[in-house]
Order: sequence, then C-alpha cells, then structure tokens
Amino acid sequence: MTATVASPTESRAARRFKTLSDASRLMRDISSERLLADLPDDIPQRVAAPRFRARLERRFLLRTGAQAALPDLIDGPAGSLVSLGDRGLHILIVDTGIMCQFATLRQIVDQSVLTDLSTHLGISLIAHDARRAVEGEALDRARDIASPHPVGQGEDALVNAILRDGLQCWNCWIHSQKPSLGDFFRALTPSLPQDGSIVATEGCRPRDCERRAALFAVRFERALTDREESN
Repeated sequence: MTATVASPTESRAARRFKTLSDASRLMRDISSERLLADLPDDIPQRVAAPRFRARLERRFLLRTGAQAALPDLIDGPAGSLVSLGDRGLHILIVDTGIMCQFATLRQIVDQSVLTDLSTHLGISLIAHDARRAVEGEALDRARDIASPHPVGQGEDALVNAILRDGLQCWNCWIHSQKPSLGDFFRALTPSLPQDGSIVATEGCRPRDCERRAALFAVRFERALTDREESN
C-alpha cells in the first residue's frame, strides 16, 4: 500500500485526514473473519452486513491499540502484509516453516512422501527453495536457525514441526516491529493446527529470535515479489 505523503505546509487537520484515509484503505484488505474473530459465536451473523464494516474496522484498530499508533501503522510494513490476505499470510507462515526444516526435507527422496506433505501443507515441496536452493539469503538464514529434526516419526511430526517453526518465525518478526503494533499483527494470525498464542509465549533466545525474524522478512519480501511478477 502506498501512503499519502503530507506536505509540511499542510495543516494538522489535513495531515490527520490523510492518515485516517490511509488507515481506512489498509483496513479494507482485512478479512471479516479477522475483524470478527474475538466476538462470541452468536454475534458475527448479526454484524456481517456491509453497513457494519466501518464500525468493525474502527473496533479492530481500538482493540489492537493501532488507533493510537496510526503513523506507525501507515509507514511500516502493515499495508503490504495485510494486502496478502488471510490465505497469503497463512502460506507465508508455512513457507517460512518449510525453510526452517530444509535439512530434514532434503533427506526425503520418496516422491510420494513429498506429494503427501505438499497436500497437507498446501505448498508444493518438489521445487521449493528449502529443497532446491544452493545459495541465497533465505537459505543462509535457515542455516543459522538450524532447526532440530522433528521429534517423532512419520509425516505428521514433520508437518507439526514446520507449522510450529513458521509460527515461531512469525511471532519473532512481530517482536521486531514497533511494540505499538504488536497486538495488531498478532490479531492477523491465521488459524493453524498449532495454537499461535502458545507458540508466542514459548519465546526464543534473543539471537535465535532475531534470526527467525530475519528469515520471515526475507520470505515476506519474496512473497511480495512473486505477487508483483504474477500480476
């Protein structure tokens, strides 16, 4: 998302209006599921009509504390992240987790196993960077993390490890952003078999967390580039 640039000569009211306009455009990309996620089960159906959308967006900003940090929201990566949508963020988290488990994935030679894993994860592993790349920043970052071999046997253990690694990298990336936007980003976390809130509280050692955040940032940039090239 491209934010509107305010001229130094503009009034405070004009700059405020532009900030609110930019925030409104950003919020349009947030799914109704995210806006309604914290409401009791019997409420979403009552407020699903388009006329409630603006109020739900304002409520989301207030609930996550982003209303008090709109300049940070507009000037940072929030717009690009939100533009990926729920599905795009889900894929990005899984994609990052796949990179974390590159060493294990490269030991798999059975194509049927790779096909099954791809089906479970929703991302093709056949030509994924985790298996094919020989150099590049993402692979270097993944090597720095050195995620352990999944505990347990079979495909389920590997899928769980990938999802947890991806969520951990996502949460570490959130920690690297402005603290004022932490709750906003956490509220965007898509539904995954692992509980994102539990993964977030487990934490990492500071150096490990920095590396995980850096890996997520690299895959985030890759996702944006791939989208631009496909348009």
